[in-house]
Amino acid sequence: MTVEHSQTSSPLRAGSQAQMDPQARKSADKRGFLWGFLLLDLWVRLTLWSTSLGLTTAVMTALQAWPAGNPLAGDPGLTMLWAKRIGQWVILFNVIYLLELLLVRLPIPTPREGVYSTKGFPDRQLVWITLLGVLTKARYQVPFPGFLVFHLANLPPLCWLVSRIFGPKSQSCYATEPEILDPSLVEIGRNVIIGYGTRIVAHIQEADKVTIQKTIIEDDVLVGGEVSILAGVRLRKGCVIGARSLLLPGTVVGPHEFWAGIPAKRISSLQQESPAQGT
Repeated sequence: MTVEHSQTSSPLRAGSQAQMDPQARKSADKRGFLWGFLLLDLWVRLTLWSTSLGLTTAVMTALQAWPAGNPLAGDPGLTMLWAKRIGQWVILFNVIYLLELLLVRLPIPTPREGVYSTKGFPDRQLVWITLLGVLTKARYQVPFPGFLVFHLANLPPLCWLVSRIFGPKSQSCYATEPEILDPSLVEIGRNVIIGYGTRIVAHIQEADKVTIQKTIIEDDVLVGGEVSILAGVRLRKGCVIGARSLLLPGTVVGPHEFWAGIPAKRISSLQQESPAQGT
């Protein structure tokens, strides 16, 4: 009697073959999205820079601000006059560049808080936060001669426009500027001190989703240098964060508390305890 052997593979063997198959292990190629982002970033930043250069030069020319004569001819007075006019040109460039950023920001809606899938066609909230990300790069990575944008964005009257239109909504001023990746979703209170190299974000990028959540810093907070503050963090009034700390998403630091570490944890209270009664 002949015994027929089944040609059907066992589930274990089929799974092993699928595991070994390179095609089965491939995930969706997301380079197209990143290429698109980089092209948009390139176009926006080049446009902002070139139009600011053109407008600044046109205004100076219309005002007949350029001196007559060669600044290298050996006349110290003429050379200093040229230097003064170039300084005025640089200031005007920075003002125009910042105003252009604010104008481009105006029609883009502020993203709503929530959790959004990155699979398939992107939610419009992800489109808004991507566009704002391009403008944020243009704001913090300003090409030459935009080295005064930070100063102008923190001085009246432009600081009021920046806070209202671009973000962060802040009632503080900084000697060194933190890197705020989602300025439209960050709120900063009065008398806040933020150390050099600190990074503040309001979104979390995961494998298949993006979470958008506001980050709030209340009044009288002191944040040390090179601190990372992630989405959804709330720093309550009078708290202190030690240098190089990492505040995980959703962390709430209580009023007048000292936190530090990676990840940051409560170290102590900064409020003096009242003396016991009867002592």
